[in-house]
Amino acid sequence: MSNIIKPIDTLRNVEQLIINQAVDIPVFHEVALRLLQMMNEHTYRIEEVIILVNKDTALAAEMLRHANTTYNSGKTPITTIKNAIVRLGSQQIVNLAFTASMANSRSKNPIINSYLKDIWCHSHAVATISAFLAIQATHDKDIIDLDADEAYLAGLFHDIGKLYLLKLMDILVNKNLMQADRTSIDLVLEELNIQQGIRVLKHYNIPDLYIDSVERLVDDNWKCGKNDYLVAAVRSSHKIQQYIEQGIDLFETSADYNQIEDELLFLDIEDVMSVCNSIRVIF
Repeated sequence: MSNIIKPIDTLRNVEQLIINQAVDIPVFHEVALRLLQMMNEHTYRIEEVIILVNKDTALAAEMLRHANTTYNSGKTPITTIKNAIVRLGSQQIVNLAFTASMANSRSKNPIINSYLKDIWCHSHAVATISAFLAIQATHDKDIIDLDADEAYLAGLFHDIGKLYLLKLMDILVNKNLMQADRTSIDLVLEELNIQQGIRVLKHYNIPDLYIDSVERLVDDNWKCGKNDYLVAAVRSSHKIQQYIEQGIDLFETSADYNQIEDELLFLDIEDVMSVCNSIRVIF
């Protein structure tokens, strides 16, 4: 008798496997996690950050590149990790570390690998749009509890449950316990994303700010008076990016626009067309 799980049973079996085991699949690079912990505890010294960053050559190179972009550039080119840290600041360093960490997710299975690429592209786009909306919202309205760097990281984490589930399913496929067919994968990702995203973030002691954002991503009653601006930025960014990926013009039908109107108006962004056109330029 074959031990391959039938697609119709995939969700039940995968969910049971997840419930019965601890989160022991590496989702984040240890350097990114340690940097976030140091920043939240306000205990780091710049020398410690330099040592950590230098453990990851790809992260070090990305920090130098980012520190020398037009947006961050000063009169003097940045050639050392220490100067890059000073120029970028602690939150941007953490953001870069998690970005590099998540971008390196790979699978030998072509179907799962394509999902990993898509999830990464979507998450990075949502992170970028979330930061952009945070800047737009605070520029004129002075929304003091909405930080663009925090919005970026919240956007990056919004689909972290899918990344974890894909890594888990990759293991199950390699063990011949399930088939890597798109119907089964889509079902698992759709049903378990939020639940497992929260579980993963709690396991890694990610601050409640980001866990809360994931928890309210698809909740119609998303306003609760705490971190509402951040949640609005991520929710609207997630929806906008979905439309972009589907090739849908937000202003083609009122129904599409209405899907993001509540969040954008909450952010006091009234010129939605201008914002969406700016986002198109970014991508």
